[in-house]
Amino acid sequence: MGMNALVHKVLTEIGIKEERFDLQWASAAEAPRFVKLITKFTDKIKELGPLGEAEGIEPEEIKKRLDAALGAVSDRKVRMFFGTATKSIRKEGIFTQEYINGVIDEKLTKAVTKALSPPEEEQVAEKKAAKTAPKKEAKAKKAAPQKAAAKKAPAKKKASATKTKAAAPKKKAAPAKKKAAPKKAAKKKK
Repeated sequence: MGMNALVHKVLTEIGIKEERFDLQWASAAEAPRFVKLITKFTDKIKELGPLGEAEGIEPEEIKKRLDAALGAVSDRKVRMFFGTATKSIRKEGIFTQEYINGVIDEKLTKAVTKALSPPEEEQVAEKKAAKTAPKKEAKAKKAAPQKAAAKKAPAKKKASATKTKAAAPKKKAAPAKKKAAPKKAAKKKK
């Protein structure tokens, strides 16, 4: 009965009708009761229609919500609180569906809600992204004139490179003077 209450709690939290899940016990000696339970549940599901139709939720959204529900019931804290709740129910010895639902609701509401909400890291990342988006746009606008100046700077470097090429022929003229120098030395020896 506790599992039934937990699943109903999670389904309600994600917006799916809790009537879509029912857990009942029937022994092998209770064949007529078993048939009655199955027939009643099948009729209820036929009345509700396909999953999401009665709830007014699109199939993609249903899948996201069911994935979140699976994550919630798999959460360690939810399982711990569920274990504590079942111990409390056993200790009290009251096994009515109303009492069990009340205990599950009391002990698990915060844990289930927290498990179904997005992780804090995702929430912080979303907030940071929202805050930094205007800053990035402002930086991009400021950087645009700098990029234009950077494009002009290489053009100046190319012009200075051509000036050094023009200076190169003057260096070739210098060795010509060295050839003239030996003639002078030859005149001094005579």
